[in-house]
Amino acid sequence: MRKILFTYSFVLLSLFSISSVYAEDFDIRNTYAVVWTIDTDDDELYKHTLAAQSTKMLELWTSGILENVYLDNKKTDEVVHKGYVGKVMFFIKAKTKEEAKKILDEMPLVKKKVAKYDLYPVGILWLKQF
Repeated sequence: MRKILFTYSFVLLSLFSISSVYAEDFDIRNTYAVVWTIDTDDDELYKHTLAAQSTKMLELWTSGILENVYLDNKKTDEVVHKGYVGKVMFFIKAKTKEEAKKILDEMPLVKKKVAKYDLYPVGILWLKQF
């Protein structure tokens, strides 16, 4: 029994020792939560940018870069208010925070200065990596 526990402990220790520091060496991508904040009071600009934003998000989702996209469908505000938290939240997979920022900076909401985002590292889904 001790031998089995030692083996399991060794395997788990080996898996956890591959941290985000070594992600680039092992082609492992970290996951970051993306939280949006509206940066405009221009309702029309916001509405006209959403179609392009949705298209870009779908493209990134089908390529495996975005995952777990959530929509808060309970909020019914028709008018955009600066600082209002956007209705969509998702996770992005990237080797580094800089890589994630580079991808997000190309999204229509950011390029047109409609919204800003914050990135929060949430780690690696290690079971899928091996």
